[in-house]
Amino acid sequence: MKILFLFFIFYFISKSFGNIIPVPKDFKCSKESLIYTYGSGDPYFSKWSFTDSHYDLPFDCLNDSRSVTCTAEMNEENAKMLHGSISTCVIDSNGALVCKLITLLTNYYPNPIIEGEFKPLTKGGQTSLKGYYLAFGISSFFTILPDTEVEFQGSTFKKSFDATNILLDYQGGCGPKTLQWPNGFNFTFNHSNPIINNASSDNRSLIVTGSNFCNSSDYVNIFIDSIQIDRLNIISIDHELFEVKYNQQYCKSIVLNIVSGDLDSNKFQFDYKPLPLKINSIPKSKGGSIIITGERLSSQINNSLVIVNIGQNECKQVISSKNEITCNLDSITNGNISNNLQVYISINGIVNDNNLLFSFDVPFISDFILPQGEVKLIGDCFGTLQSTQVYIDDILQSNLTISINDKQTTLSFTPLNQIKKSKLYLIVNGTKSNVVDVDSSFYVKSIPSSPSVIGQIVNYTLYNINPSNYNSLPTIILKDNSTIKGIDIKDSFEYSTHSYSFQIPKGCGRNEISISIGNQTSRTEFYYEQLIIKSCSTNDNQLINCLGNFTNYLNYYEDDQIKIIFLNPSKYNFLESNLLDFKLDSFSFQLNKQFTSNQIYLNVCNQLLPITNIEFNSITQTPQVTKINTIEPILNDSSKHENNQNKTNNESIGSIGEVVSEKDQIQKYCANLI
Repeated sequence: MKILFLFFIFYFISKSFGNIIPVPKDFKCSKESLIYTYGSGDPYFSKWSFTDSHYDLPFDCLNDSRSVTCTAEMNEENAKMLHGSISTCVIDSNGALVCKLITLLTNYYPNPIIEGEFKPLTKGGQTSLKGYYLAFGISSFFTILPDTEVEFQGSTFKKSFDATNILLDYQGGCGPKTLQWPNGFNFTFNHSNPIINNASSDNRSLIVTGSNFCNSSDYVNIFIDSIQIDRLNIISIDHELFEVKYNQQYCKSIVLNIVSGDLDSNKFQFDYKPLPLKINSIPKSKGGSIIITGERLSSQINNSLVIVNIGQNECKQVISSKNEITCNLDSITNGNISNNLQVYISINGIVNDNNLLFSFDVPFISDFILPQGEVKLIGDCFGTLQSTQVYIDDILQSNLTISINDKQTTLSFTPLNQIKKSKLYLIVNGTKSNVVDVDSSFYVKSIPSSPSVIGQIVNYTLYNINPSNYNSLPTIILKDNSTIKGIDIKDSFEYSTHSYSFQIPKGCGRNEISISIGNQTSRTEFYYEQLIIKSCSTNDNQLINCLGNFTNYLNYYEDDQIKIIFLNPSKYNFLESNLLDFKLDSFSFQLNKQFTSNQIYLNVCNQLLPITNIEFNSITQTPQVTKINTIEPILNDSSKHENNQNKTNNESIGSIGEVVSEKDQIQKYCANLI
C-alpha cells in the first residue's frame, strides 16, 4: 500500500514537472552496483552529479519493450565521492537528454550498507561509521531517534570528505539506539561492551574502574559472585567507574561483572587479601608465640590453608581468626639473620601485598596491671635478669628486684618507692622500649589471692585512697563489664588504707579485673584456685589414673574446659586426648604411645597443670610414673617461672617447673587450641 501511495505521489509530481522527474518502479543497492528499473517509455536518470565532490555517477541503461534498467557500477573509490548535494541528468520520454540539475527524490536514495561493528563508547567521542551510501543527501548530521542530532567530523561539502568512513561526534548514551537516514532507513546499534579493568576496596565500598558502564544505575545490573547488588547500594556510577556498598571481612576471592545496556562485561576476579597491620617481637634465641593483628586474617572456608612466613622462616602451628593470627616461630641460631623481615601471609593461596616488617628482640610494653601491689608489665622481649634495666622517670632502678617469665612477655617488680604518674621504660641489651605512664599510687591486695572456683568472699585492701573517696564504696569490674559491689568490713577507722569484702562469683582460670572507688581505679588480676591432684598411678595397659577431690571442677569438664595436653618438647607437637574420663574423685586417660619422651599437662580453663614426668626405655615398655602427693599448678605468673629456673631436674616440682619454663612460649598456643 505504501509503495502504491508513493507511486501516485511521484506520478503527480512528475506530471506537474512535465514528465521530467523519473519515478523508479524498483531499485536494488549493493557494494558492486546501483540498479534502478523504470517503466517502458518513462523518464529515467542517466547520471547523478555530486556537485560538492565534483563527481558524476553515470548509469548504463538498457531499454526493452517492457522496462528500462539503469545500472551504475560501484567500487570503494567511487563510493567515497557519493556525498553532498545531488543533481541529475534525465532521459525524458522522448529519449532526449535533459540536464536541468533536477534534485534526486529522497525516497530513492540507496539504502546504506553498514560494514563492521558500530559500537560507540557509552561516554561518547569520535566514532567511525563505515560502509557504502552513508552520506546521501545528508549535510552535517544523522538523527538518533527520536530527535537527537549526531554531527559529522568534517563537512560533506568538501571534496576530501570520505563517504565510506564517517567520523561522528557522538555524545554518548546507554542501551540500544537507532540512526535514521533521510530516506527513512533505520539502523539500530548498541554500545561497546562494558569492560572491568581493576577494582579496589576501602572497607566500606567496592570501587571498580573500566569502560562503558553507562552513567545511570537505571541501565545497569551489577553482580558479585553471580548475586545482583541492590541498586540502592550503588553509591555512584559513571562510564568509567562505579562504586557500590560492599564490605568483606574475610580473605576471599570474588567475581565481578556488570550488565550495562543489556551488554555483559567480562568476569573480573578481585581478591580481598589478608591485611596484617601489627606484629609483636620475640627473642631470637628462644623463639616464641607470634601474634599478628589486622583485617581479613582468616577465610570463611573450613579447613583453610593458612601459611605464615617471616622472611624465610616458617611460623608453625598457625591459628587464624578474623582479626588475629597466632603461630610459633622457632629460635634462630644463625646470628646473621637481620631484622626488618617481610611478613607473608597466604590464605588459600591469597597473599598479602602490604609491607609489614618483623624484628627480633625489640622490647615493647603493651600494657600494665598492679597485682597485689606489684607492677606487672605485659609485652614482648623483656630480656633476662642480667640483660634488662628498668627506668622510672629516666632514673635506673638499680636496687629493684624484678622477675621475668621465660617467654619474656611479663616483667614484675615491687616498687621501692611509691610511683605517682611516672614514665617507665626498659632497656634490654642496649635497646630501649617504648615509654608508658604508670601510676601505682592506688593499688589493691586480696586475701585469699586465689578464690575457690565455686565462688568465695574475698577481702580486698585498698591503699592510698584519696580523702574525697572515703565515703564511697568500691566496685570490681569484671572483663565482661559485670560489676561486684564491695562491703565495708569496718575493721579500721583508717580510710586511706581500708578493707572491703566482695562476693567473687564462681569461675575458673585467670581473670583480669578493675577496682574503682570514686575517681580512683586500679587494674589487677587473680587466678581461681586450681584443682589438687593427690596421686597418679599407671597400669600395664598404660592407663594413667589420678586421684583427688574434683567435685567443684566437674561442670568445667562438662563444658569442655578440662583437657589433656601431650607435649613433645623436641618436636613441638600437640595432641588433644578425647579419652579423658573425669569423675568426682579421679580422672584417667590413655597414654599416647607415639612419643618416646612425654610431658603431660592438664589444661584447666587455659591454665596448664603438670601431672608427671614420664620416661620410656622403649616404646613398648610400660612408663615409669613418679607418685605425686600434691602438685602446684603452673600459672602464668612471672615469679613462679623465675623461682623454678634454679631447681634441678632431680626435684619433682622443680623438674616439672623447668619443663614448663623451657616451653613457656607455647602455652598461649595451648590455650588457644583448647
